[in-house]
Amino acid sequence: MVSSEQPTQTLPPPDVSVIIPSFNSAPHVRQCLDALKAQITTCSYEVILVDSSQDATHDIVTDEYPDVRLFHFDERCSVGKARNIGVEKAKAEIVLFLDTDCVPIPTWLEQLYSALQSHHVVGVGGAIENGTPTNIMGSVGFYLEFFRFLSCKGSPCFSTFLMGGNSGFRKTVCQSLPFKDASIGDDFLFTWHLVHSGRPLLFVPSAVVRHINKTGLRNVLNYQYQLGLGACAYRQTVSPRLSSSMKRLPPAIFLSSVFVLFWIGCLVLKREKVFDGIKFFLLLPFLLFGHLVWATGFFREIMRIRKLQPHRHPQDPLMRMPQSEAGGQAKG
Repeated sequence: MVSSEQPTQTLPPPDVSVIIPSFNSAPHVRQCLDALKAQITTCSYEVILVDSSQDATHDIVTDEYPDVRLFHFDERCSVGKARNIGVEKAKAEIVLFLDTDCVPIPTWLEQLYSALQSHHVVGVGGAIENGTPTNIMGSVGFYLEFFRFLSCKGSPCFSTFLMGGNSGFRKTVCQSLPFKDASIGDDFLFTWHLVHSGRPLLFVPSAVVRHINKTGLRNVLNYQYQLGLGACAYRQTVSPRLSSSMKRLPPAIFLSSVFVLFWIGCLVLKREKVFDGIKFFLLLPFLLFGHLVWATGFFREIMRIRKLQPHRHPQDPLMRMPQSEAGGQAKG
């Protein structure tokens, strides 16, 4: 590990530590860090970037953002592992998680911090806004991945899952339940375990980050395939009955695409404007194809698990968590 931290005088710990996993983030890390510098808050906060990039991310952060606590690893770190490292290095008792392809609104930090302090919950999370609204494939990837977390008006409400790239927890919670060493589904497993152990989570719809989506047909479809692989793995834990049904009748995975798109469409119409509903309708052919690619990844992993089922250890519900080549995590 290489750290760019400079010796400093002893100071009181900050109120918040913002932890950001990073892998080949040079194209958008500036937008993320600039947005954090522009936060309107009464809190003191530090920014921790856990980086294992092979591009210019390290140089950009070192040269242009000297206040960021940068921890660089030559070997690839999964998103989950990077988050655990960030928690270990954090000086604050409240940790917020952000991704390098997420650009928070100016009140993001204050809203999550206040929600965590004023409600009897162990974790809070915010909404996701489309950062590539004029790009067809970028919008397709956005709706397929973040449909549960669309920005909307309304008051905070309890939630079953939170998206890792826009969430916050008490540090002790993260220390007692580390993230899975994976880049897909680590956030879903983490928040699922919290809820099922009786620790509530809160969704704050006004705490918005703008997500810079992948673009290009090949990039988006490859990522959907990776998400399908990962979803199959973590759903062995979070949806055991559904997974069991899929194992008995794997082709049903592809038939589910129609129902999933109907579900997403209802959420879009409920949470977004009429124009966005029309846009979603026009994108339906692309969305269907994208979800079928996701289903292909899910199907392949189901078949792999079926072959290994007799040899599976009873205490190993996930067997393995696929790693995303793109460095992202599943949100849906």
